[in-house]
Amino acid sequence: MPPVGRTRLTHAERRATILDAAARVIVDRGVQGFRLQDVADAAGVSQPLVSSHVSSRDELVAEAFVRADERELQDVEDDVSAAAPGRDAVVLFLRRATIPDQQSNSDGRELWSQVTSRSRFSPVVREAVRARQGAWVAALAATLRAGRGRDVPDGLDVDAVATLLITISDGLGPALNGGLVDADAATRVLDDALDAVLR
Repeated sequence: MPPVGRTRLTHAERRATILDAAARVIVDRGVQGFRLQDVADAAGVSQPLVSSHVSSRDELVAEAFVRADERELQDVEDDVSAAAPGRDAVVLFLRRATIPDQQSNSDGRELWSQVTSRSRFSPVVREAVRARQGAWVAALAATLRAGRGRDVPDGLDVDAVATLLITISDGLGPALNGGLVDADAATRVLDDALDAVLR
């Protein structure tokens, strides 16, 4: 929505509106099932306008995913920054990354699932997923590094441990979606993994 007194969105604002709408549509209709017209309808614009902002359907998927995921990671980092450095901050990070929070964007896990399924067939989407996984690993590594000297061992290879823990978190996503585990069981898995690497 344009600011008061302005009737037109800027190019960047319009693009952001389209990408946000695309993320919602991908969650609602699936990455294989959505149409550009669905995105246009959700954004309140014409389909040609959507097409003018991206060069391909896969570019739309990748950019919508990256925008949504950047916000999700920022929310997690903001929550973690309020916690004391160390194990508590790492636990908070992992739980927020893994278990949908009813107060926040609970569509994040479904968006990941949809987009990663497309990444097998699309280099553009695959690169976006790889970059975002790297961002989560780097953020968790920074959280672990901040806890050194407290309850995170000084000699811990934080990059390797962050990769392991994010991989476990990513694996729990489909298990949660499919009902194999519930939030309590997922929390226990995360706690056990953290106990194993922090001892």
